[in-house]
Amino acid sequence: MPCPLINNVARVIDVRQVLGVDTFNAVNEDVSHGSSRNNIKFDASPSAVANVKNSAVQNADAVNSLVALFTSFFNQLIGLISNKKETTVPDVPRPPDVLPKVVPDPTPPAPGPATDIPGLSSKRSGAKPENIWSGFRQGPDGNCVTVSAIKAAMHRFGQSPTDIYKEVKKTSTGYHVVMRDGYELTLSDQELREGAQGAKFIGPDKGMLKDAQFLFAVSAKRAQLDNNDGTAGRSYRAAIHSLNNGEDESIAGEGFERLGLKKHMKRVSVRELARGQIGMCNRAGHSVAVINGREELWGRQGSTPRRGVAVALI
Repeated sequence: MPCPLINNVARVIDVRQVLGVDTFNAVNEDVSHGSSRNNIKFDASPSAVANVKNSAVQNADAVNSLVALFTSFFNQLIGLISNKKETTVPDVPRPPDVLPKVVPDPTPPAPGPATDIPGLSSKRSGAKPENIWSGFRQGPDGNCVTVSAIKAAMHRFGQSPTDIYKEVKKTSTGYHVVMRDGYELTLSDQELREGAQGAKFIGPDKGMLKDAQFLFAVSAKRAQLDNNDGTAGRSYRAAIHSLNNGEDESIAGEGFERLGLKKHMKRVSVRELARGQIGMCNRAGHSVAVINGREELWGRQGSTPRRGVAVALI
């Protein structure tokens, strides 16, 4: 195996720093081969002995220094040949590896109520009618129980059926409705048209009128499924008639129940409605919504209620 090339030896050792200069000078002395041992003289004086000792000590120190220099030189030479590098320990410890942060995929937001449902107005998110009194009103038929329940519910929860009911979805053939009490039903497009015509509501607010007609049509469908008055179960038309025949509630709050608001009903005194509680007041021959302490009378704001059976909407 070829030896590695030494490109650079950075240090040159000068041995003159440890050995006297005179050591390297030539000595031209004649040596007498015929000399006798008897001619050798030894100087044993104290000064001579001291000089010998000093010379020996100096030579020993010089040799030790020379050995140290050669040792250092060969250590550096071996290091260059083996190409080893000194391991340095940093003063500051290495920070731990930072793992990449895993960001979960964002959850898509839940869709809000549809802003455009055919058959309904564009009001959403609890928006109340522009005018609860005259926006729509009862027509010539006797459906005051349903009208008063619809008006009180609109003022309490918002004009849109999407706010009064838990859920309203348009299907290919009609609507799927889930009420606040968990009651579910399906209303066909044809039934909505029949219900809107059968209600005969009147009013200048077209959006409010559209929502009121939808609420009436759904109330009629539930009346059919519940066989209201013992006759509504015959057909949808029969159910509409059961709401238009001047119905006098046998149980206070039937109009609220058909809207799915049974859990929001509470029997109260007429005085509480007069103080501002939203609700309806039933009397023989007529039912009225009570809003802000005033009765609703065929699209007008009436007086403070004084008598009747009161049901609050909470």
